[in-house]
Amino acid sequence: MSSKALLVISFGTSYADTRERTIGAIEKKLEERFPDRDVYRAWTSGFIIKRVAKAEGLVIDKPEEALEKLASRGVTDLIVQPTHLSDGYENQRMLETVRSFAGRFETLRVGRPLLDTEEDRDFAAQIMPRLCLGKDSADKALMLMGHGSEKHPVPVYGQLQEKIIERGMDNVFVGTVEGSPSFEDAKKLLDGSGYRKVVLTPLMIVAGDHARNDLAGMDSDSWKSRLECAGYRTEVIMAGLGEYPEIQEMFVRHAAEAETI
Repeated sequence: MSSKALLVISFGTSYADTRERTIGAIEKKLEERFPDRDVYRAWTSGFIIKRVAKAEGLVIDKPEEALEKLASRGVTDLIVQPTHLSDGYENQRMLETVRSFAGRFETLRVGRPLLDTEEDRDFAAQIMPRLCLGKDSADKALMLMGHGSEKHPVPVYGQLQEKIIERGMDNVFVGTVEGSPSFEDAKKLLDGSGYRKVVLTPLMIVAGDHARNDLAGMDSDSWKSRLECAGYRTEVIMAGLGEYPEIQEMFVRHAAEAETI
């Protein structure tokens, strides 16, 4: 075992297919870019960890379990890279756990979540339309569904929408399942844009429950159904952000820029 390691911490997902295309792909990219480090996995969601263990027999550590194992096995130089979208509640909980192990490693550094800085959001605003709409997108709008939070406000979604507007894009709209901006906020911008074709895709690392049900489900309250009821033609891209190489490279960059905690 190398004295250098990289711990990738994700929320987790019980969907095996999207897991390997997103979380797994990010981990693989980090392995490629940091060949001198052993790469490990941990998830913050105890509920999902239990579900995956029961359904698949797959054992995944919580962050504190992974950190304890790495410290006990003699790792001295550790980078922790979260795959969280923003520095919200989950990331803050993770940071608290990591800080509690600061004295167990000679060097302990943590990378930023995906959309942590203004530069991160500007880059995402630049690439998302190209990734989701392609070159032939003159007559289509793009609506991005983030998770959001009612209990713990997450400003990054509104900040991303501001970046999109600053760039002069009139066909990209951001909403969240919980919190602000809401679906209604995004639809209001869409209604005023003149576009009638809408591409829907999750603004989430993995395409899990929210993407399959709240975004694209057959029920009348899904975003797809509500837009179609309003007369829009819809198309769904069921891909988590972690599937895109450009997004994977953002995590690589954040790991390379990780700071001592």
